Amino acid sequence: MKPYIQISIRTKTETVDWECGSQLIESLYLGEGLLAPELVSHNPDKVKEPFEGKAQAKRLWAEKGSMRVNGSLSDFFYDFAWKRKKVIRSLGYVRHAKRNIRNQIVPGAVILNSSYSDKIDWLHLFKVWCEIFPPQLGMLHYFTEPELQPHMLNDSFQIGSFNAALRPDVPNAGWAMFYGNEFAEKVDADRIARADFPIEKIGDGYLVRVTNDIQDIVADFRMFAQRRTELKSLFPEGFFLD
Repeated sequence: MKPYIQISIRTKTETVDWECGSQLIESLYLGEGLLAPELVSHNPDKVKEPFEGKAQAKRLWAEKGSMRVNGSLSDFFYDFAWKRKKVIRSLGYVRHAKRNIRNQIVPGAVILNSSYSDKIDWLHLFKVWCEIFPPQLGMLHYFTEPELQPHMLNDSFQIGSFNAALRPDVPNAGWAMFYGNEFAEKVDADRIARADFPIEKIGDGYLVRVTNDIQDIVADFRMFAQRRTELKSLFPEGFFLD
């Protein structure tokens, strides 16, 4: 499996408003438009409709559907997915937050898997998305050979799932993590800053990085892994699953 960049966000914020979709599309044109969609769909497994612009995206964004649940019709919002086959190859989707039959908020998800390019400011893109979709949890990571071993494939860290929808876990620390909502309460910002880890307060949460440069993962993975272990030790015991 080839190395790839992943951005994964869980958000409790309502995302169905087209303003969220409009800002998302605009963000994909940052960095010379190298993430601009070529294909769009409601289904990230079948992205085949040529992308024609914002008017089309607005039609697809949070399009309403209905399904029968326990004998009665229930409305839902379709996912929005986009894909790029040219350089840079990428696939992303938005799954909208909703309420279940118990009126509990089921967080939405924003996922991007992409080939790496140094022409894209990945940290800036992550920050932009954290503003559009204020995260409950968020991760930006560069998966390279040491973390792409066969026994690691499709685990919760690599696929950015954060496990359970209602009560997400933190499987491991990516290069950059956003801790919002209940997770922000576990962040000892002063202690992390004193240990020389980059940390920023954004809204009601914290963006914490293992190193200053995401390329450190490639340049010296052993150093990165050591710093990640040190960073994780600054969180409460059991905060991370790994």
